Amino acid sequence: MGFMLSYSSLYRLRQNLYRAYAQMNNVDWDNIRYFLAAARTRSLSAASRALDSNQPTVGRRIDALEAQLGLRLFQRHSTGLTLTEDGQRLLAAAELMEAGAADVVRASQRDTNSIAGTVRIAAPEGLGVSVLTPSLPELCKRYPLLDVVLEPAVTSSDLKRGQADIALRLFKPADADLISRRLCEMGFGLYASADYLARQGTPESVDALQQHAFIAYGDELKEQEENAWLEAIMGRGRCLFRSDNTLARLSAITAGMGIAVMPHLLMAAQSGCVRILPQIEGPSRTIWLVVHGDLRHVARIRVVMGFVSELFQESVLQETGSR
Repeated sequence: MGFMLSYSSLYRLRQNLYRAYAQMNNVDWDNIRYFLAAARTRSLSAASRALDSNQPTVGRRIDALEAQLGLRLFQRHSTGLTLTEDGQRLLAAAELMEAGAADVVRASQRDTNSIAGTVRIAAPEGLGVSVLTPSLPELCKRYPLLDVVLEPAVTSSDLKRGQADIALRLFKPADADLISRRLCEMGFGLYASADYLARQGTPESVDALQQHAFIAYGDELKEQEENAWLEAIMGRGRCLFRSDNTLARLSAITAGMGIAVMPHLLMAAQSGCVRILPQIEGPSRTIWLVVHGDLRHVARIRVVMGFVSELFQESVLQETGSR
């Protein structure tokens, strides 16, 4: 017979495990938590955002931990933080402790048949906001005791640490502890706002694109296949806006800044936007549904995974551009 803990109980269990381990070693876990965030983001400001804190507090916590341990954990630079050798050793130990606590929490969730409790779904912002969120009321109607939390996209390590229960990923994780299910192929095409096309005219050929402005990815994602395809096909067109944030690019499209490559799944709900040159299909990317192996048989996780699979398959069937 399985047992079930509420999300708040699970959170307290995890924090108590962290603290118990830390106290046995005369270390304040809260300081280690701040250290982990700083080590992973390599920035006090980024760590403060991740922890919903502020930069001075993060700095004070790290200073306190260094004083407590008698070790220098970071080299501080104008561009951010670099771990010292002692910092690297502490990071490895702290991550082992964190992973062990996450294992205990997952064990407490196994083999339950209750469709109740919290399910944390991590997804890229575009898919999360434009595809998942509008459908969540139906999920909650089917399972009124479920609480759904939508998180930003996470890494494989975040999944193993229990930062999310389910994740939508644009590549298949190699980690053997994670179970991946192929959801669909997400197709891309060229889009612009109706207002932009009214002002600048609708291009009727690839050559005509050279006379138009376009919206591209930022520095971190500029090598993605769909962005490389966009920049090649736009040729001498002028790039007016760049961002790695999907919703920022969508906002630039609706503001009439130019033509962009976007997923058909996301653009289906954008009534003010128009697909350009629909006979030209951009690259496609596979969407994977990922879960930790220890959670795949938990009832509430199973039903949410089934719902998400159903949602994306139906969305793709409605979009001839996504196969």
